[in-house]
Amino acid sequence: MRKQQPLQVAFQGAPGAFSHRAGQIFTEQNNLGEDAKYVPCRSFDEVFESVLDYKCALGVIPLENTSIGSIVANFDLLYKHPVMMVGEIYIPIHHQLIGFEGTPLKSLTSVYSHPAALDQCKVFLKSLPAAKPQAYWDTSGAALHVSASKDRKSAAIASEFAAKEANLAILKRDIEDHEGNSTRFGIIVPGVEHQPSDSKKKPDPRIAPLVEETSNKYPLKMSCVAELPHKPGTLANLLNGLVQNHVNLTKIESRPVPHAQWHYRFFLDMVIDSKEKEQQVIDEIKSRTETVKLLGRYQIWEAGMS
Repeated sequence: MRKQQPLQVAFQGAPGAFSHRAGQIFTEQNNLGEDAKYVPCRSFDEVFESVLDYKCALGVIPLENTSIGSIVANFDLLYKHPVMMVGEIYIPIHHQLIGFEGTPLKSLTSVYSHPAALDQCKVFLKSLPAAKPQAYWDTSGAALHVSASKDRKSAAIASEFAAKEANLAILKRDIEDHEGNSTRFGIIVPGVEHQPSDSKKKPDPRIAPLVEETSNKYPLKMSCVAELPHKPGTLANLLNGLVQNHVNLTKIESRPVPHAQWHYRFFLDMVIDSKEKEQQVIDEIKSRTETVKLLGRYQIWEAGMS
């Protein structure tokens, strides 16, 4: 019998990135294989492309952070591409100052990290006046860069996981500005109607239960994106429809519509407590919008699951 290949999971960043850890937690909790392979990607676009080309069964994308808000690029990509969200995961984000063992903080001249991480550690960085923040494409990648440079005057901001991957020491722990700093990640797979360029490629059968099991488990979270007529009161009309159906709206995010000045589309997350309610809500949204795209239905992440 032919041995099944390890499940492949795409994430943006270098090994040790927070998205890498989010993917590990999700696959472990959904029994998707202890030998899953995590595939680093240089960009969010590459994560989506890897999933849609069936190079990877799943993709992990950050959606929002409690300190800096939404990662809007990924909302635009969710709208653009024929993918489906099948899960969410929240993980605490603790940033560590990483460098060479024994390096005095006052000797640092450069601190590398992703712009979002630098933004989440602004207060701490002000305590290092001689160290210049340096934007890098990824937190874990920044740690690997410092390790390869051999420059003891350089440090990185990344996770403890990344420090181990880069064989560096933690010079200062938990340097994020806000306690309770957390990021919500989405898990994406190819949409059911997606047709790859190579018709011989098929989705990994191991992801089917993520869709099938959700279908009969309530309450669940539903995500969609809607475009409304550019008229006064249309958004209020949509929200009133959700209120009338007793829907718990957990997120609303507006994004500009390209090539249509000052027009916006709205991303909505809501809790659905029954199959009957789900169809009512979908019909209600369709009746009050110009277009609507369902982005996914998935189990609600519960605090403490990580």
